[in-house]
Order: sequence, then C-alpha cells, then structure tokens
Amino acid sequence: MKFKNYRMLTANNERLTSKDIRQVNVQSVLKALHQEQLAPISRLRDLTGLSVVTITKVLEYLEKTGIVLSQRQNIIGTGRPPLTYRFNATYRLLLIVSCFQRGGQNFAGYSVHDLFGECLERREELLATIHTDDFRIGIERYLEHYPKIAIIGISMPSDTVGGRVAAAIRHDPMSKRLARHLEQHFKVPVFFETDINAAALGCYKRNPSHEFVAGIVLMPGRAPGCSFCFNGKVIRGRDGMAGEVRYFPMYNDVGILPADPSKADELALRTLRAVMCVMNPSLVAVYTEGLKSGLSERLRKRVFSEAEIAMLPKIEVSSSIKDDIVSGMITLCLERLPNLL
Repeated sequence: MKFKNYRMLTANNERLTSKDIRQVNVQSVLKALHQEQLAPISRLRDLTGLSVVTITKVLEYLEKTGIVLSQRQNIIGTGRPPLTYRFNATYRLLLIVSCFQRGGQNFAGYSVHDLFGECLERREELLATIHTDDFRIGIERYLEHYPKIAIIGISMPSDTVGGRVAAAIRHDPMSKRLARHLEQHFKVPVFFETDINAAALGCYKRNPSHEFVAGIVLMPGRAPGCSFCFNGKVIRGRDGMAGEVRYFPMYNDVGILPADPSKADELALRTLRAVMCVMNPSLVAVYTEGLKSGLSERLRKRVFSEAEIAMLPKIEVSSSIKDDIVSGMITLCLERLPNLL
C-alpha cells in the first residue's frame, strides 16, 4: 500500500517531500485501522507494508490527536500485555439530512453517525416544502447538540427542487455558491446529492457481489429518477446529470409517470426494459409506491428475444428508499472527510 501511494504522488513529476511521505503513511495506517477497528502493530504492518518503527511513530501522532486510542490486551500469562490500537469512531461525526416523499408527503430525516456509520440518533420531520430553509433549524439543533459533527450531507429528490438547490445537486459550477453559503453559515463542510444517486450507492453496499447496480424511482404522478453505480462509484454525466430517464421518448416530453396506476405500470415496464437494454445492470432496485405488485414477473413475460433474456437483471422492489439513501450518504460523507479516511 505504501509504495502504491508513493507512485501516485510522483506520477505528475512532483517532488516527494518528507511531509508528503508522512501524510501517506498516516492515511495508510488510518485506513487499515478503520477497516480492522481494533488491531496490534503486527496486523497493521501486514496491511500497510510499513515498518514497525514507522507505524509506531504514526500511532503516537494519531494518539495525540485523539483519532486512535490504545489499550492493553487482557491475556493470561506472564509479561507485559501487548498494546492494541482502536480507531476512535466518535472522533468526528456525520450529519445526514435525507429528504424524501412517503404517502404523498415530504419528510426530512435527520441522522447522526460515527465514522463506522453507526447511527447515534435519528428522527423525521414533516416538511411543507423541500427546500434548504425548511431544515436549517433542524441542522442547527444537531450541530449544537453534537459539536463533533465534521460534515453535513443533504440528499434531495431531484424532481422537487429548482434554482440554486438543483444546481448544487447537479454538481455544476453554480453548486459551489450554495455549498459555500451553507458552509459559512454552519461552519461545517456541506454537500448535496440526489436521493436516487445516494440510494443506488446504498443498494450496492447491500449487494457488493453485484458490480453494476441501477436504482430507479417509479412513483405514479412523479417524474422518474434513475442512477447507476459501478464498482462502488456513482456514474455521473456532464454537470452531474446522468440517468435522466424522464426524457425517454415514451414519456412524450411530459416527463411524469401517469397518476393512473395501470398507465403508470405500463410506462414503468417500458422504462425498466430501456434501462436494462442500454446499461445492462446486474441488479435494479425499484423504489415505488402505487405500482401493482409482481413487477419483476411482468417484466419477464415481456421479454422474448435471447438478447433481452440474457440481460435480465435481478430486480428488487421496495416502497422505502430512506435506508438506502442514508447508507449511500454515509459512504459519500466518509469519502469527503479530508485527511481523515
């Protein structure tokens, strides 16, 4: 791991300084300890390829910062028990705000997590509209109660927002203004993500054996949403726009799934077939309320050609998107925490 990271640093012909080397070593030990949660120096040596002397120096530094804690193993026998090191999961905390619709109403779910993703507290609030002003008070309350919150991740349905928030979700240059504005207000890094992008990543985390996962929101009366996750990474198009299935020709420029369940079901099946044939995912998670049950079986009855039969994915149908959103947002938060993981 050490030498691989060194090559990455020197790939652009940059001079490698002692500070660079130390940072690489620190990150290597941190990632290994985060993976193991509890480990002796011998195990960290095997995982990182670093020398015992280097690991000892890194651990001494990390203990001073509070990121790592040490303890003596309780073993039977004579002699001084060896030290083991534990990643301090509460050294920093994550705040996730997941906006979603259920039963035709808008909700904001707040959840605080440690660096292992364990939930410390969660609650839901009914929203009049989905907009940053509607959950700003909730965020301030959690920041006051949990001063160790180091990052805020906000997921929102892409079809219910506009203006600055939509720009922030699309990750285009305009998003920096809103993110910077909120960061200055909360004094904590903030980022936005669409609900379906986060959910697709969360679905992948539940199903790591499926390398290519698609997530689709198919709610009668709403615009559909679609996202793709390949090998643990969300696939993004230009300006963050990808999976805009509402612009498929069969939506006739309306871009909304019909409110009539029977008409919505027909269009949902056609959307599934289009995603299946264009992207060929191995797993499709369909998040829906109002469609008839047996969606997967009806899709199989529509498929006759050998090519389509070969491309049939595993299909999960769920009426709850929230858990996958939170799981995906945890991963995205950890990826964005600078100099920690």
